[in-house]
Amino acid sequence: MIFRYCILWFVVSIVPVSAKPLVTSSEETVARICLAREETPVRIVEACDLALGEAGLTASQRVKLMVARGDGLTWQDHFDEAAESYRAASDLDPRSVDAWNGLGWALWEAEGHVEAFEAFTMSLEVDVSVQGLAGQAGAGRRSGTIENGQARDMLRAALSIDPDYIWAVREIAWSHLEDQDYDAAVTEFEAALIIDDGNINARYGLGRAKMALGENETALEIFNGVLDDAPGDFLTEVYRINALRNLDRNAQALREADRLIKDYPDRASGYIERAFALMALERRSDAIETYQKAEQVLGPNNAVLYWYADALTIDGRFEDAMEIIDRGLTLDGADYSDHLMKSYIALEMEDYLLARTAAEASLATGVEDAWAHYYVAITMIHTGETTEGLDRFDRAIALGLPDHRVGAFARELISAGKYVEAAQLRLKY
Repeated sequence: MIFRYCILWFVVSIVPVSAKPLVTSSEETVARICLAREETPVRIVEACDLALGEAGLTASQRVKLMVARGDGLTWQDHFDEAAESYRAASDLDPRSVDAWNGLGWALWEAEGHVEAFEAFTMSLEVDVSVQGLAGQAGAGRRSGTIENGQARDMLRAALSIDPDYIWAVREIAWSHLEDQDYDAAVTEFEAALIIDDGNINARYGLGRAKMALGENETALEIFNGVLDDAPGDFLTEVYRINALRNLDRNAQALREADRLIKDYPDRASGYIERAFALMALERRSDAIETYQKAEQVLGPNNAVLYWYADALTIDGRFEDAMEIIDRGLTLDGADYSDHLMKSYIALEMEDYLLARTAAEASLATGVEDAWAHYYVAITMIHTGETTEGLDRFDRAIALGLPDHRVGAFARELISAGKYVEAAQLRLKY
């Protein structure tokens, strides 16, 4: 990093004769250009570097220049370098709210939400600011440090200072979407669009919320509009295909997935969406070949292996599916859903001990999933622990297991010879 800065100082000290000079009149100085932030990000950083090299600067002046320099670097997505500039400013003046907030946003991108949360917390210890409140709320909920409800309270507090701060409105909307409160998410995304009706993030989020509510035609229209204004936006492309599949327009979804693979050959989503469309078109062998091709191109990938295993189970190839999900579980990104898939496959193979071990491993990740308890309940029924199995089923229902699983669980009880318990289950639910 020291070498990189040395190069930067050398470059800005030798301006090519064809380049536009930074200072164009006697009224301008490099410090003013730096602080005004009206030039291109590259020229802002150049001006800030030159200004910081001038003699006689006070500590306060240096801090402002360092923060502006960090802004210029952030706008170029040079987040590591921006974080260094903001950190230098906060070291020089630990009471600079702008330095701490800038550091928070740079760390958000460069290192993660835990580090960003700490920076925004330092900012709020100095003084309350819209950026500090919103940043701490956003980083806090993403890092699991604070719950979504508390984050929304903080974001609304930020909006009481600046009602038009669209980032905070959007963040409230995204938190509702994460909580599966889709109507509230729609309300907040629409509120964001009142502030800026062209905002891409809010429009995309509104499409996501509408799709979650089953309003797929509306969602598709929104996604099409977003892509008209932001061609090639990857996530919007993915969810547009998803909306097409939900509308049973699978042939079109297949074409769009092929185009996505062509445009983004190193991303898993195109292959997965292609396979989903093929499965819906009853072309299972082609879907399985798509997953095989994806693994060849991308290498080991959690999402690909998970859905590959899922496709094999639908095709009744449970031993092959087990081999695939076991490979997925060796990868760093494996999570509760991979263990849950293994449990399901083991149940289909009637390996109840393995099914219970996998379901408990899923719960051990910290995710209290209804299906994991349901799978454990099934294994208990078949290993003679009927009372415990019924208790686990109660727990699964309490966690939101779909009602249609009552009949399925009754069949498990009957297959294990528990006729009375099956009848009582139906009376209970």
